Amino acid sequence: MRKEKEYTMCTNRIIRKGCHHLLRPVFLTGLVASLGFVPMAVATSAGAEVQRPLATVVIGGLIVSTILTLIVIPVFYRLVNEISRLWMRKHRLPVRKSGLMLVLLLGCSLSSFAADGGKPVSLDEAIHIALENHPRLKMATAEISRARATRGEIWDGGSTSFSYSWGQLNGEFRNDHELSVEQSLGSLLTPFYKNALVNTQVEKGEAYRNMVKKEIVAEVKRAWAYYQYAYNLYQLYNEQESLAGTLRSSGELRYQQGDIDLSERNMITTMASDLHTRWLQAKDEVRLAARRFAWACYADSAIVPQDTSLSVLPFDERSARELSQDHLSYFSMQVKEKKDLLRIERSKFFPEFSVGYAQQKIFPLRKLDSWMVGISFPLLFFPQQSRSKQAKIDWQIASYEADQNRTQLQNKVADLQGRISQQRKSLDYYSEAALREADALQESSMLKFRESEIGISELVQSLNTVREIRKGYIENVYNYNVSLLEMELYTE
Repeated sequence: MRKEKEYTMCTNRIIRKGCHHLLRPVFLTGLVASLGFVPMAVATSAGAEVQRPLATVVIGGLIVSTILTLIVIPVFYRLVNEISRLWMRKHRLPVRKSGLMLVLLLGCSLSSFAADGGKPVSLDEAIHIALENHPRLKMATAEISRARATRGEIWDGGSTSFSYSWGQLNGEFRNDHELSVEQSLGSLLTPFYKNALVNTQVEKGEAYRNMVKKEIVAEVKRAWAYYQYAYNLYQLYNEQESLAGTLRSSGELRYQQGDIDLSERNMITTMASDLHTRWLQAKDEVRLAARRFAWACYADSAIVPQDTSLSVLPFDERSARELSQDHLSYFSMQVKEKKDLLRIERSKFFPEFSVGYAQQKIFPLRKLDSWMVGISFPLLFFPQQSRSKQAKIDWQIASYEADQNRTQLQNKVADLQGRISQQRKSLDYYSEAALREADALQESSMLKFRESEIGISELVQSLNTVREIRKGYIENVYNYNVSLLEMELYTE
């Protein structure tokens, strides 16, 4: 039975299947032979004195052999293999110590993993580096300076006109001269509205810069949280990979002594190979997370988060009730900017003024001075009216967009509140029950496996369940932190 298949069965399965298979033939063979000697055992005729002892011995031998075949021999077969397994367990103590030393060495290398990847920095230092070096914040600040620089063009009277004439102007002779200077003053209302437009653009730029600043801080914190997520996932697979290596060695010993079959040994090997692959992927993910963190901070050199623990960010429900004033101010300033442009276009319907000075020399008269004051207004007002209508439509479109953005912001915050509530419940479940149950499941499964109370398939299933629970907790913490950071971005 041990050699009839490609995959060798373990001792327990051989005993369980062999006893069930041999019960009927062994029992019936012994029963038939015993019943055949019953007449000799109860005979009272001539020669019974010789037949009865012979029949008694044969019947007793058949009964004892049946018991030995069905009960004693399987027990003895199990004890022989158990003695071999216990002897191997007794000599496996140095292996466990070396395995523990391997875990400690891996832990030391894990703690120095971040140090090799870059300079550890705190979260405040990372935010400070990002705010100093991020190009988006520099561009937003430059936009404010550009808006303030437009104050110099609030009043635009155009070019000053100089003209000089000579010849026969107003006199009898061709020796007359005239020098004139003219300057347009433009509309008196347009500079006022242009000044209001500049103030609006400055306020809009400041609101946009505050939005960019919050986005940069949120981006750095997300990269920080993602590094913690990748690092703790790497730790999880590192522990599981070490445990799988120990199980693989134990499974190989059990297979050599016949306690498990080839399929169960291959199951352990497959699990160990899968965990090793996941461990390598998690290690590469930690490096990628470190580069992503450095990119988010726009650091000149490689940096990594100083704190690698899986921490849950605090959540203030009172601050999350109010929408971000920076976003609301930016939406309002967009509408106000279009309204100021509309007022500027409408102010161009008002008259424009101009002043001038002229000095003439009409022979024989000299120094004939004169002053001019002019006013101009568009008689053909259709082009300016069209521009005013376009500006009004732009203002209405900006109003609709602002209302839509406010509504989307409110819906986004409401959706985040619901998501955070669900993720908080999941975190409570993991913290209060699931993690403790996972630890207890792993401990009990390993203990039962050492005592041969469960098989390889049950152990692998239990370890997979434990790993999925711990992985789910790490992912839930990361998703919860990301939701909180997004809520912080869109609220006060």
